[in-house]
Amino acid sequence: MDQQHQRERETQELIKRFKEKRARRRRLRLALAGVAVLVVIGGGLAAVALAGGPTGGTGLVDVSSATAPTASNVTTAASQAQSQGASTTTGNTATRRRTTTTLPTTTTRRTTTTVKPTTTSTTKTNTTASPASSGKVVVIDPGHQAHGDSSLEPVGPGSSEKKAKVSSGTAGVVTGIPESELVLAVGLKLRDSLKAHGIKVVMTRTSQDVNISNIARAQIANEANADLFVRVHADGTDNSSTTGIHVLYPATIEGWTDDIAVASKKAASLAQQALVAATGAKDRGIDARSDMTGFNWSDVPAIIPEIGFMTNATEDRLLATAEYQDKIVKGLTKAILEFLGLAS
Repeated sequence: MDQQHQRERETQELIKRFKEKRARRRRLRLALAGVAVLVVIGGGLAAVALAGGPTGGTGLVDVSSATAPTASNVTTAASQAQSQGASTTTGNTATRRRTTTTLPTTTTRRTTTTVKPTTTSTTKTNTTASPASSGKVVVIDPGHQAHGDSSLEPVGPGSSEKKAKVSSGTAGVVTGIPESELVLAVGLKLRDSLKAHGIKVVMTRTSQDVNISNIARAQIANEANADLFVRVHADGTDNSSTTGIHVLYPATIEGWTDDIAVASKKAASLAQQALVAATGAKDRGIDARSDMTGFNWSDVPAIIPEIGFMTNATEDRLLATAEYQDKIVKGLTKAILEFLGLAS
């Protein structure tokens, strides 16, 4: 019993520290939003001065007399923005809006906080970027790992419902290849493809020998301020005749995913269309999910491409080939570029 109490105390301490960290990050975003507004205002005033002012004139006015943002009024604007509860995230499709809201009946009220995920490894994330950087960031999460972790974590911030930290996934009915191995191969190929287009890529894992919970994977995407969080998975079912591709995205849950659901759905639609076009697989559509820990803890748009059914003999064999994996990567790359506004 003493050990249990000790673990509970440690968990509460982790929660407290991460609440403080989340609060600091929110305040920084508010301050940056205030700076951006003042820069725009300052630029507009300078333009008016050069043109002679809004009432016309010769245009030969003293630009130095125009009001420009200073350190003091930048600080003031940031403070005002914070007091009004304004928050804007640059580079993400979704606007950050995490105010105190009423949550589902299985949860407690969520504030602008998050819980620090715990992992049993110190695996470093692998970040790469093209020399001609687009300024965009994509986090790729190859699903699962060599061995699942059945210990529990909350399905969402403040939730009393808990799920396994990470499951072991499915496996090829013919090839015997584990899902975790297949999606890692596809994830690494996708990383290289996106890098070639100038996108900064962060991998949640680059090997099988890790133990990274679903909360921790979402937190990697949050800390990277990702423009998109792509969680690559494959499917399995008891019906061996089931085939095809579908893409999952977060259902709208007030206080959890309501600020990323719309952008995530857009990304899912683009990915589904591009994957089906690239592979010729059966189109199983897109699905909103409320039970995914990695979605509910994410502060950035997120999708799960389910790239095929490993429990179908034909699809399992296809998924094991480099040629078919390349088709999947081609489709995902096309969709991601379009979502990020980088499609040519």
